[in-house]
Amino acid sequence: MDSHLIVVAVFVLGILVGLPVAFVLLIAAFAGLVALRGLPVAMTALSHMPYGKVTDLALMTIPLFILMGAFATQAGVSASAYQMANRFVGHLRGGLAMATVFACAAFAATSGSSVATSAAVGKIALKEMRRFGYDRSISAGTIASAGLLGIMIPPSIMLVVYGIITQTDIGQLLIAGVLPGILTGLVFCIGLYLLARLRPDLMPRADQRFSWGQRLSGLRDGWGVAVLFGVIVGGIYSGLFTATEAAAIGAVAAFLMVLARHGFQWRELLASGRDAAGSCAMIFLILIGAGLLSQYIALSGLARLLGGIVADSSLPAWVILAIILAAYIPLGMFLEPISLCLITLPIVFPTVTALGYDPVWFGIIVVKMSELANITPPLGVNVFVIKAVDPEMPISAVFRGAGFFVLLELVTLALLVALPEISLLLPQLMLG
Repeated sequence: MDSHLIVVAVFVLGILVGLPVAFVLLIAAFAGLVALRGLPVAMTALSHMPYGKVTDLALMTIPLFILMGAFATQAGVSASAYQMANRFVGHLRGGLAMATVFACAAFAATSGSSVATSAAVGKIALKEMRRFGYDRSISAGTIASAGLLGIMIPPSIMLVVYGIITQTDIGQLLIAGVLPGILTGLVFCIGLYLLARLRPDLMPRADQRFSWGQRLSGLRDGWGVAVLFGVIVGGIYSGLFTATEAAAIGAVAAFLMVLARHGFQWRELLASGRDAAGSCAMIFLILIGAGLLSQYIALSGLARLLGGIVADSSLPAWVILAIILAAYIPLGMFLEPISLCLITLPIVFPTVTALGYDPVWFGIIVVKMSELANITPPLGVNVFVIKAVDPEMPISAVFRGAGFFVLLELVTLALLVALPEISLLLPQLMLG
């Protein structure tokens, strides 16, 4: 039996029976290696690969960014970000929803995770939007979708994972995520404003006013975001820090913010460390499973086969790229973002770079496709986060509200594909 068929069959069966993705990857890759090269080769790969995979120095960036985000949450950065944004735009049509987007963008600069961003801001924003009569579905969809900014805006764990898998410079990738993240936030806000104009019943204008003095004084609430974002983006952009060093300094800075907070408790700090450790363990297990799958793909020649098919085809490069991106949409419905990237990149990355596309730009596009995976049914992770924040909210209502943002995400994706300069401007300036 063909080894490719065995891998696909084992993978699909593992997903259907509900095994964790990390173990599905390991079992499917191991079965493929046994079929391809025999049991001794498969056992050798299984015994040597995990240690080599998790001792990669670049992986240190992931737990440090996760820990920084956990500390930032405990320091109250999310609440401060929402209050600051609300003072500036909360009075506009759709203003509370736009404030949620801006708050998520600010908190994303400290967390690196869409799930953490949606959960942290959602607890505050959902209550405010409900108080002023916002439609429940739009409110929940806004929070779930605005949290996606945590995947793109640095420190982005997804961009770090992409850099590790493809051997692309992580510092350039993180810097490249700044403008696409801002663009995504702007497209979201424009879409919300237009929707509020067309359907004012969904998002009534909030009866609240703030003077310019109050707004400017509220900027002090954002000092934590400014410090962490400045350390990471400023340090990497200026060449003062590597990505790993910036992550370490950011984690220390966030830890000091927790210590300085009024009412600080040690058990909260320990809870942050425990949550960060759990997230890291999950990501590392997935990386190990994907590493074994990558070995199978290399030995089987699957990537070379795909590259040969592309080389022999007469299709334009943009058509092949469109086919690859279209395939990400149904795959993202059944795989969470990290698994989606780790499974697909060993196959599609060599093809995309052979077509002449920039690897940093493609990283931004892959992360954008991963954002869609987090809000599309049936396994949209961010949607279930909002369900956890508000258990009484029907899951169908959250998906319905997020559907509007799927359209906005596709608009942003089209802009990023048509104008690669948006993603590549800052990395090119950084290189001088």
